[in-house]
Amino acid sequence: MNKLVQATATAVAVLVAGLSSSQAQAVTFTQVGDTGQTLGTAQVIPAGSLPLESISGTVSAPNIAHLFKIFLTGGQTFSATTINAETLLQLPVDQALGIPTDLLVDPQLFLFDAAGIGVYGNDDSVGTQATLPSGGFSPAQSGAYFLAIAASGYNPGNTLGSIFSPANASGLFEPTGSGAANAFSSFTGQAESGGRYMISLTGVTTGDDSNSNAVPEPEQTAGLIAAGVLGIGYQLKKRKHQKSLKRISGLPLQ
Repeated sequence: MNKLVQATATAVAVLVAGLSSSQAQAVTFTQVGDTGQTLGTAQVIPAGSLPLESISGTVSAPNIAHLFKIFLTGGQTFSATTINAETLLQLPVDQALGIPTDLLVDPQLFLFDAAGIGVYGNDDSVGTQATLPSGGFSPAQSGAYFLAIAASGYNPGNTLGSIFSPANASGLFEPTGSGAANAFSSFTGQAESGGRYMISLTGVTTGDDSNSNAVPEPEQTAGLIAAGVLGIGYQLKKRKHQKSLKRISGLPLQ
């Protein structure tokens, strides 16, 4: 096999390895600019269809909420939690000693479907942190959803009222408020302060296959591999043909 064919074969091998590693690589996302608080202004995470491990950002008064468009994988359990090493170790110490912290100390989490209908939410599942636990929701099919984080006291609703019942002011709750039947439209209420947050996730991807930066699907990958193999075959055939011509003409073979 000549150098050109070897180079082509190597390139195809590297391509396959690169695509395989990209498809398996999980990513984290940090809020970009001013994240919206409505379905139309929710921040979309532009990174192709890759596992999403966490979302980080900072909410600030007076509009202390962020809304993200995420994609859940069908058949996989979804979970979201603001509990991490920083909140477990730093917050109790800061609160006990009265030392100011820039962390969002009392967050809420809410999940909505693609139409903005509430799925479930949480306020203070464990301590002062919010958790939508593993096992609480597992979509039958993959699709778009909206994940919101808000400071306690700043709640999602619509023209009919609150989506989640005020009676369920803490712990895990379902949409049982007066606005539960309608799509989310805005946050209402009053929150004391904002701060930094990190939401750890399972069962979430960064986007759907229509994303321009998406990793090629298996059939696309197979097409690329086939193109590489055809290129190798063409070079071998061309090389063989050139040798035959040289034999006929009496020219030395190279």
